[in-house]
Amino acid sequence: MERDALEGGRRGRGTGLLLAGGGARGAYQVGVLKAIAEFWDERRNPFPVICGVSVGSINAAYIASRAGDFRRGVTDLDQLWRGLRTHKVYRTDFPSTVLSALHWLVTLTLGGFGRANPLSLLRNGPLERLLRRDIDFHDITTCLRSGALEALAITASSYGTGRAMTFFQGDSSLADWTRARRDGIGCEITVDHLLASSALPIIFPPRRLGGQFFGDGSLRLTSPLSPAIHLGADRILVVGTRDTRPVAPPAGTMVPQAPSLGDIAGHLLDLLFNDNLNEDVERLRRINRTLSLVPPEKRGQTPLRTIDVLIQQPSGDIAEVAGRHVREIPRTIRMLLRGAGAWGSNWRVPSYLLFEPGYCGELIDMGYTDALARREEITDFLMGTAPVSLPEDDGSQRAIP
Repeated sequence: MERDALEGGRRGRGTGLLLAGGGARGAYQVGVLKAIAEFWDERRNPFPVICGVSVGSINAAYIASRAGDFRRGVTDLDQLWRGLRTHKVYRTDFPSTVLSALHWLVTLTLGGFGRANPLSLLRNGPLERLLRRDIDFHDITTCLRSGALEALAITASSYGTGRAMTFFQGDSSLADWTRARRDGIGCEITVDHLLASSALPIIFPPRRLGGQFFGDGSLRLTSPLSPAIHLGADRILVVGTRDTRPVAPPAGTMVPQAPSLGDIAGHLLDLLFNDNLNEDVERLRRINRTLSLVPPEKRGQTPLRTIDVLIQQPSGDIAEVAGRHVREIPRTIRMLLRGAGAWGSNWRVPSYLLFEPGYCGELIDMGYTDALARREEITDFLMGTAPVSLPEDDGSQRAIP
């Protein structure tokens, strides 16, 4: 990762918040924010720079629109997620689901119908209605003008150019940027940016912005920390959606089974939302270590600056949590998941699509408990009094709960 973070970004904006992608797993982020709102002594927003990708873009925009009262904003977001139902995010009615499946089947069997080929497996029209109802995008501008917020960034992936595009809204001092396979452009954030950023490939339809179609922001974002640093964050709190515990290999006596299409899809989703993020954090820490070895009188000769990062990730296996709640998912979606081999062997794919109260509520509670367990560490980080993380940390203290 080139240190674009430090080449042109405005300095001195304080703490940035990065909310990663993960579909229904985004409920975990709500729990983390809920704990922070509880032990943060002020209603003031502790995150001048807020960045989101995929479902994280929705949570980011929601908090940004309520940055004038951070605690109230988090409470509202918690209520929103606890009241979710899958049919409020995408269509689950029998006619819509069956017709979509048949459309795919006939298209694959007959070699397509040209422009009538299906664009996605599911239709997220209900999500658009939900976002238009619950997020007042004019309030984002109000929070920026009042100083409660410095910048909001939403990242989507262009299917036309193959580049990650970060759309950001902030004051006039913030400049656009261009790097390898990714760009940043100032604009007014709208519901279309959120729908583009959260359009899971194949699952949800691409969204048109200007003259291009965009999909999930995690698809092309090889440097997830880059937007926050470009916008001037000196330290970044990252909230991910996958635990860092290694997966145990199968017992030696077990005969390995070929992975199903659903198994493969689950691994691809894990890669999409998490692998680039963890690698980017490692690169940043290596750069911090390199800078720590440069004599103070020489540091002015480099555009690099130290950026601290703290990453909060689930303490438990979210796929296991999904397994306890899969019966909540509508029957029509169960049929689709079974047909794709994503039902029964593991619950990775359902863990991204299960927008139901029991599952989301348990993830919120997990995030809340995990963040409370690190209360002192997170508080010191937000206050800027924690030591900068270096590779010697080995990730053991600052990368996992």
